Amino acid sequence: MEGGCCGTTPRRSVSDYLDRGLRRNRAGLRAVRGVVCRDRNDLSAHFSGDLVADTIRSIGFKVSPCATLLAYCEMLAELATGRSPTAAWNLTAADLAASLPEVPPPKRDRAILAVAALHSLLLHADQLAIAGETP
Repeated sequence: MEGGCCGTTPRRSVSDYLDRGLRRNRAGLRAVRGVVCRDRNDLSAHFSGDLVADTIRSIGFKVSPCATLLAYCEMLAELATGRSPTAAWNLTAADLAASLPEVPPPKRDRAILAVAALHSLLLHADQLAIAGETP
């Protein structure tokens, strides 16, 4: 991680997210699960989470062995934790790509897959809330 100066927040790198993402990817899935999403390269991402009182308390994921996809999913997990599903829905692939400019352009499409997988989880969580079930 690059150091912050004069009160600025340090910027994280792909390797920072990769290190934490490897641990999260090995952990078990959570109670509420989205569907497995795949892209044209047959990479896959699958998010799960625990929701309490309309707040995402924790997020897990399982992804294909791709460092860029793993980093994007970890970034999403960190950004979405502690937010409402509605707020997490507003996280975009463009935001992810802009936050990690060192990702080469041909691999930035992994952000789209990561966001689609997160949206799948959020849609499922919303359906549970409508049905009156407790996740």
